[in-house]
Amino acid sequence: MGERFVNAYWRGNTLTAVQHDGDGVSLREMRADHSFFVRAADVRAKPDIVRQFRDSRYCTGIVDEGEWVRVRWRYERPDPNHSPVHVRAARFIEEQYKVPTFEADVSPVRRWVVENGIEVDRPRRCYLDIETDSRVPFSKKSQARILAWVIVGEGDGSDVQAGVLESDDDAAERDLLLALWRALRRYDQVLAWNGDRFDYPIILARSERCGLKGEPRRWLWLDHLLLFRRMNVSAAESGEEKQSMTLDAVARAVLGTGKLDGVTGEQSWELWSTNRGRLLDYCAVDADLMRQIEARTGYIELLQTLCEATHTFPDTFGVQPMGQVETFLMRLGHQRGMHFATRFGFTGVHGFEGAFVMEPTSRGFVRDAHVADFARLYPSIILSWNMSPETYRPDVRLKESDIRPAYLSHLPLKTFPIPDGHCGAALTDCVFVNEPRGILSEALDEMLRLRSHWNKLKASLPPGTAEWKDADRRSSAYKIAANSFYGVVGSPFSRFYVREVAESVAQCGVWLIKETIEAAKGRGINVFYGDTDSLFATGCTREQFVEFVRWCNAELYPRLLKERGCARNEVELAYEKGFDRIVMVTAKRYVGRYSHFKGTAASADSKPEVKGLEWKRGDVSRLTRELQGEVIARLMAGTDPPDPATFVPVIEAWRSRVLDGSLELPDVLISKRLAKPLTEYARRVKKDGSFAAEPPHVRVARLLKARGQDVGEGVKIEYYVVDGEEMTVAPASDWTGNVDRFYVWETMVYPPTERLLAAAYPTTDWRQWERARPPKVRAPKA
Repeated sequence: MGERFVNAYWRGNTLTAVQHDGDGVSLREMRADHSFFVRAADVRAKPDIVRQFRDSRYCTGIVDEGEWVRVRWRYERPDPNHSPVHVRAARFIEEQYKVPTFEADVSPVRRWVVENGIEVDRPRRCYLDIETDSRVPFSKKSQARILAWVIVGEGDGSDVQAGVLESDDDAAERDLLLALWRALRRYDQVLAWNGDRFDYPIILARSERCGLKGEPRRWLWLDHLLLFRRMNVSAAESGEEKQSMTLDAVARAVLGTGKLDGVTGEQSWELWSTNRGRLLDYCAVDADLMRQIEARTGYIELLQTLCEATHTFPDTFGVQPMGQVETFLMRLGHQRGMHFATRFGFTGVHGFEGAFVMEPTSRGFVRDAHVADFARLYPSIILSWNMSPETYRPDVRLKESDIRPAYLSHLPLKTFPIPDGHCGAALTDCVFVNEPRGILSEALDEMLRLRSHWNKLKASLPPGTAEWKDADRRSSAYKIAANSFYGVVGSPFSRFYVREVAESVAQCGVWLIKETIEAAKGRGINVFYGDTDSLFATGCTREQFVEFVRWCNAELYPRLLKERGCARNEVELAYEKGFDRIVMVTAKRYVGRYSHFKGTAASADSKPEVKGLEWKRGDVSRLTRELQGEVIARLMAGTDPPDPATFVPVIEAWRSRVLDGSLELPDVLISKRLAKPLTEYARRVKKDGSFAAEPPHVRVARLLKARGQDVGEGVKIEYYVVDGEEMTVAPASDWTGNVDRFYVWETMVYPPTERLLAAAYPTTDWRQWERARPPKVRAPKA
């Protein structure tokens, strides 16, 4: 085990590591290592390379490390628009001498962690909220004076520190910020809701304006909103929990309580002027809500465990799976004497064939459905085929190239046997060596070994104890990390990306599930749906399906993988669940009533499984979710499917409510996230030279930007439709009740439920309730 540190950062040629020292921290400074590597064989073949290094005044050393030569550099960046000198030197070597360089883009912190066996220590955590001058719009947030701050430490909520501005001048704000920075000294990790977009940049900008100098990177700044959104994607039971990511909305969904009643952030200046105690109360409630959300969800603790497992510091950047996996792989590679290619930036997307998705072949209610899925499909494929960038043999092919003269096109392509000691990926013609084990396989083996260790320890501990919870988090962390590997390998942004490797993983998955479906047909089992790593089947008893799964694992997969030359077989099919009845709307969209889950029988209170339907989505209106939710509950209730006629009064009642009843903003609110910066939404020009209409949420975002509000990438834009015929929309903040009710019913509320009912009862015409807008009255002909 290496030394434990809570944080590290670098500036220029100095790296500073932060380590706990009693109740405080100590800062250890050392040389920041800006290096890259070249193979010693390449240097020997082209000695002029060394001369180029020695002639550079920025090169500080050339170190022989066996098979590798490390070239050290002094950090120098001519200006923000140019790469550092050592990265430019690496590019020059690759372009001028056609010699590959390795890891020129690796930061000094990652190199220090990788090469010194550094372990990540648990930080002292606090939750921060600030209030600023509400008269200043978001677009000018750095000009907003900070009025108050509150810090709540982790634990029971009794550790609270606060500060409020004494007077509206720079000197008072400087004193307020000094007090904040002093209060933060007790902590290492600072969490704020939407902190990366609001709290943190404002604190830094105002501190700089007040002449306060320091090193903010001494702290781990973690945006609680971003972490919650990432962790909650699969945990949320309904779309209600996803529609809004404001602290108040999330707190009410998770805790059942929200912000201080009767107070909003828009009142902060008024409160500071008239009732500062109330302003501090408002700020303190916000900070403590984050502590309570973490106590209920445990997402921050899970991130901490994941970061400890992957040797990544837990700030906002540490939330990204790519950084976690890359650090873990580089550390393992260092132990094996490996280095990885320099990444000079994003080189573009190179598409490849993805996962298998089969459109459902059954309509209506499907009874007694059985579901099997592959355990850890992509990790098991990587392990079985030993897939990794360095085990891939691009020089070995299993079939003749299809690039040949036209007069030979009628001849079949020649095929070649898989060489000894190699295995061939299915459907891609890619070959991998069986030995030595690849870096990806070895890393996955270690992840799965550690998960197994913590699972066994968890099973030996009393449930619910602190030790049991710790073991559970560690087991979950290693599972998350293992499942992240393919996403990193398959991302062109990753240094481990090789298109052929990524495609081979996906296509072996396609091949396995197709072979399984064919085998099921041979036994009289009807597979009516399949998706990536799972298949849904009918036409057999539960016992027969259990036997089929056993046979696949014992006989089918060992034979198939042996034929592909695999020296190892980690592929395993599991009988996951059964449905008493299931309704398939389309691929990836269904609702089913359980008969059992992993062998445990369902009860009358068991909730149905809902996948892909609007009830689970956060970008549709509340009425859309509620209507579909009521229909889902009725479809899945009881032992037998209901008569379709029972839904007629439900539809008519909802139609009447939408067209004539009282509507509130949440009933009709649409919420869509900006997928990129607003400036990147280019307006399309039509053939007549006019501009095509932009998406509604983009138009609303442009309006909000003009008002000075936050419309950055990732922000959810909330709006409603005033006139559906002209597609006139308005921001949620402009709500007056003037909404196009016909559009709400015809386009928003009814269609998702209509599609579900049509899937359940395909012989019933559900379109008769679709139209609501009165037909246009045409003027009489003259």
